[in-house]
Amino acid sequence: MAIEFLGHKRSLLDFIVHVIRRETGSKPSTIADLFCGTGAVAAHFKKVGYQVTANDHLNWCSISAAAELFNDGAPAFDGIMSLIEPTKRRLFESSAYEEVLDFLNTLAPVDGFILRNYSPASIKFCDVKRMYFTEENAGRIDAIRARIKKWEPRLTAGEKALLLSDLIHAANAVSNIAGTYGCYLKYWKPRALQPLLLNVASPTRGSKGPHHVFCQDANELAPQIETSIVYADPPYTKRQYAAYYHILETISLGDEPSIEGSTGLRDWAEKSSPYCFRRKASNALADLLSKVNCNHFFLSYSEDGQIPHEQVLAVLSKFGKPNFFETDYRRYKSSNLTHKGNQITERLYHLKF
Repeated sequence: MAIEFLGHKRSLLDFIVHVIRRETGSKPSTIADLFCGTGAVAAHFKKVGYQVTANDHLNWCSISAAAELFNDGAPAFDGIMSLIEPTKRRLFESSAYEEVLDFLNTLAPVDGFILRNYSPASIKFCDVKRMYFTEENAGRIDAIRARIKKWEPRLTAGEKALLLSDLIHAANAVSNIAGTYGCYLKYWKPRALQPLLLNVASPTRGSKGPHHVFCQDANELAPQIETSIVYADPPYTKRQYAAYYHILETISLGDEPSIEGSTGLRDWAEKSSPYCFRRKASNALADLLSKVNCNHFFLSYSEDGQIPHEQVLAVLSKFGKPNFFETDYRRYKSSNLTHKGNQITERLYHLKF
């Protein structure tokens, strides 16, 4: 089940790659996706032959990208196969990856941070009965996350990222939310009552790289990367991703942060993005442009963005002569507002240095 990520570009992959290839006039080379989100665009760049550098300020997003970029098919898990009891292995032929997931799926729930804070068990520890997950599923998230952490010294970077990504997707599939983790529902959705299950993923095959993944502020990372092409897809609404996906961040990090409020929100201030503020977004974009070290800069931006189209052009024009290309796609709706249509225009701006 795909995670409902605000502003995702899954339906625009062909459009993005088509424009980039046409405008750069070159075979796939090096490309940096500075705001990679769940990694869909970065994975597609890998698929069509680019050497990819992916980055996102959220840990769970960079993990998702690493799962795609660092694995070319299922990994071998050589470092941990000896730790899985033969009695818990499949009787029929299966891959090491399938056996690892089978083992994790059999772990009994434990009393951990997710169970105590994001299931109805939270009422025992605070004044709120949070219903993000059932107690059974929350305890299984804790058990699987703890085992991955225990295995970490024996896992490659790709193997660790893949298992964490699998857990994040499994948790999301049984989450009791409307779309994001800004709040939980007060009744159980049918999917939330299903048992949590890690499923075999199919990491994208493509360029062998080398690929790189970072978890940093894009504006701070930009001057450290030298690449032929930069693709930037910054946040464009006022919604702060660090707040809207806080539980996935906690699962990814495997930490036990201080939380507050009825939703159990972790402190996300240091991960807040200036691109989410109308008064700051233009300056943030100008700052990014002043720091990138590339031949071509591409910016994905929605007509609903904090920076109006003419202002985007004005910022880009300080650094060269921009072009832009448009396509329409289905709007993501988090409410029943009627003043917004079903279609929205996405623009891909191009600036050649």
